[in-house]
Amino acid sequence: MDVIITIISFLALISLIVGIHELGHFSVARYFNIHVLKFKIGFGKELYSFKDKNECQYSLGILPLGGYVQMLGENVIPEDQEDSKLINKKSYLDATLNERAAVTAAGPFANFLLAIVIYFIISLIGTTHLGSYVGEVKKGSLAEQANIGFRDKIVSIDEINLDTFSEINITLSKRIGDTGSINIGFVEEGSNFTSYSTVDITNWLSVSDQSNPARSFGIGPLVPPVIGGLLEDGPANRVGLKVGDIIQSVNNMPIRSWLELSETLSNLPNETISIRVLRGDDDFLFSLITDSFDQNGVKRGRIGIFASNDLDQWPQEIIIKKKENLFNALLYGFAETFKFTNLIISSIGKMMTGSVSAENIGGPIQISVLAGSAAKAGLLSFLSMVAILSINLGLINLFPIPVLDGGQLLLIAIEKVKGSPVSENFLGHSIRIGVVLIASLMIFAFVNDIVRLI
Repeated sequence: MDVIITIISFLALISLIVGIHELGHFSVARYFNIHVLKFKIGFGKELYSFKDKNECQYSLGILPLGGYVQMLGENVIPEDQEDSKLINKKSYLDATLNERAAVTAAGPFANFLLAIVIYFIISLIGTTHLGSYVGEVKKGSLAEQANIGFRDKIVSIDEINLDTFSEINITLSKRIGDTGSINIGFVEEGSNFTSYSTVDITNWLSVSDQSNPARSFGIGPLVPPVIGGLLEDGPANRVGLKVGDIIQSVNNMPIRSWLELSETLSNLPNETISIRVLRGDDDFLFSLITDSFDQNGVKRGRIGIFASNDLDQWPQEIIIKKKENLFNALLYGFAETFKFTNLIISSIGKMMTGSVSAENIGGPIQISVLAGSAAKAGLLSFLSMVAILSINLGLINLFPIPVLDGGQLLLIAIEKVKGSPVSENFLGHSIRIGVVLIASLMIFAFVNDIVRLI
């Protein structure tokens, strides 16, 4: 079932962002009355196609990894298409340079517009986020150097205000590869005042794991001791614990996080224990005998429960709910799109200088895995994934490589400056170089995907 969800999610995601991209080209070409011969999503053998009254063929290819819009004049037209229906049609070459530039830029623009619309919709629907509370501080980490403690709330990084844990990761990811200092603002548990601390960094994470900057900084999120699932034959299920119960104490020792609960139970194998839970507004006390399992030759205790990832079950004081009105949702759409665009550009720049590992580049396998995970997490998570990948596609297509939109815009700009098109020889060499670069990038991304699976 998971494989089916992953495949369907991948196909839906790629088809949407590629389809929107090509629709941008198509719509602006039609606006300038440039005749479009073909609108295709996917490559390879055509699964379905039809023609409209304007003699434009729409088709769906078997491999949904791209698409294209073919306009009259872009390619040599076969003899059987040189009929009276096309004689008076406006071709791409008949269009002005400004019109051609607008058509070319419309694809990436449509991807950015899609992201804005998605974030606008997400903001209108409303979202629930994990708060920026600290549930774990690693010994010897930068977080420990900054004197951040358990259950402290991080409120700013480098003077950027934040209130969710995902914002911590995003903000810290901007500092990967940097040398200098990171400034942290945090509110200690039980305090109403913000404390500030600074830690020095040198080429931070340049040669380390960059997948989770917050964890590399030394902090983990505060996950409350809420039961999200139970083993059918486990001790907890047998005595009547239920999904949604919030564990308050074990053997009268207060429990404030899932990490504390896990560590406490781990040290109590095959023992009779008492567990107090909060269920709604009522307290319940249970007595049970823990199971045990072997971990590197040491017996550890467990009771057969899983942490909840449903934020609606979590205590209200550690989660953040956001929902905007129409105007603020529109601003949020632009702000989020700008934020991720800036982050991606910064990451690409650092990748080119070597401060960010090129191993972060992912291909179709990685995208399919992420799409499947996002789909299983819910509609809003999937939409967020679509928005981020749409921004990625828009930015990549703006690279000044001849086979991409950015390369075409560069050639149009050169033609406008010099007053004539670039030579066929130069264009041919540029396209060949562009194809090699794109093919190399795709192969590298695919190899990275395989390495992740090994």
